[in-house]
Amino acid sequence: MMTRPARDDVVSRAGANRLATARASSSSSSRASRASRAFRPRTRRPRLVSREASDRPPEDAADAFARVTTPESRDAIRRVTDIDALRRKREDAKKALASAELALAAAILARDDDDDGKGTNAFTCSYGYIASLRGCYIDVERNEVPQGFIASAVENFERELREMVAYFRARDADEDGAYGMPTELREKVLALRLDADAIWERERAREEIPAPWILKGPYLALCAMLDALFDEKKPIQRFWFLETVARMPYFSYTNMLTFYEALGWWRQSSELRKIHFSEEWNEFHHLLVMESLGGDQSWRDRFLGLHAGIIYFFVLVFLWLISPALAYNFSELIEGHAVDTYGQFVDQNEELLKSMPPPTIAVEYYEGADLYLFDEFQTAREVRSRRPRIRNLYDVFSNIRDDESEHVKTMGACQREDSAISSPNAVNAKTAAIAALVTAQVVFFRLGESATLAQDAAELDVDALTDAATVGAASGLFDALFSILDFL
Repeated sequence: MMTRPARDDVVSRAGANRLATARASSSSSSRASRASRAFRPRTRRPRLVSREASDRPPEDAADAFARVTTPESRDAIRRVTDIDALRRKREDAKKALASAELALAAAILARDDDDDGKGTNAFTCSYGYIASLRGCYIDVERNEVPQGFIASAVENFERELREMVAYFRARDADEDGAYGMPTELREKVLALRLDADAIWERERAREEIPAPWILKGPYLALCAMLDALFDEKKPIQRFWFLETVARMPYFSYTNMLTFYEALGWWRQSSELRKIHFSEEWNEFHHLLVMESLGGDQSWRDRFLGLHAGIIYFFVLVFLWLISPALAYNFSELIEGHAVDTYGQFVDQNEELLKSMPPPTIAVEYYEGADLYLFDEFQTAREVRSRRPRIRNLYDVFSNIRDDESEHVKTMGACQREDSAISSPNAVNAKTAAIAALVTAQVVFFRLGESATLAQDAAELDVDALTDAATVGAASGLFDALFSILDFL
């Protein structure tokens, strides 16, 4: 039951002063979250988690709550709120969210027409060599645990040995349609072009990424190797090679961060492991797009790409041991080159790409119901601020280009000692929680002035009170409290 507290017990003049400070703090925190530096990692006290504690917000939110409220207002909150009712409201909200996510997923899967009434006609990932053997995670009934190392090695060696013999016996054989790609789509893929000289012109035209000669030398050699291995008629094969190698930095960074933690050397940037995983997940889907277009059909390309990836992995581990900033700097160079490469490809083949359907994996990744990992790797922008629409292959490659640009920003930020890289989803949640706390304080201040606290929460015109306080961070008192309890 809720009681009517006295007007003087709700808020004090000191609480109003704290409120003004909290508003300024909330505004600056919001701006900082857009730069992904709103919250620096800090050491937390170990604690046992009980049922009551599991519903509490984390310590930084609790500290903010203490700063923006007075003892009188906290006492009023205890008197007018029903914890069990709020828990029930949270469970109902979770069920409603699950239903909405299910409906969205069903709508995406069932959608046959785009806004113009033309179907996307998305195709599967089965046109690549690896995908034709193992499938893609969206095409299999269940994700299985792999077999042992020896069995996997023997099976792969026997298969690739046959492919190698066939490659050298008939190097001029037509491989482009070997895995069932429709003739029309195959002809369009073969018509795609990529001008290597134009890529270098783009790189010279943009701002140069600063790097020492010890990194610039290998970087230029790698780019020259790509130009030599893949001529302008093989852009998809080049992209497959590039994406195979591009995943390795995030594998190595995650492993090294884990290694540092296992040795007890470092924990303050453990959140980076989650960001790097989402970056690798993003590059993995770029790779699947290239496989869906047949980018890995040639034994030569697979041999070079997979072995180059392994070598690149250990090179970055070695660079990390010397200096993590060096490893991130080298990745920044590679990602910058990827932006130029995809940008040139999109501009050079715009009309042709717009006439080609997107791969199913691209639609699933960019328009899926769960975009948590898609938001997670974009540390330089607000969560949910980018929601691509995939209608054709032009949209796919345009978004891959934009993804690489986001990787450049994150790699650049990781090199700065004064940079505190945080999970975009976590920053967004913390900012929202503190904004809700500020709103709760404002509402109680207004209620204290008017002395009109109702017996039933449903009778409170909380939205009107919030509007009167000119704060739009939350919809009202009980929604703000609900946001606090639902922070986890």
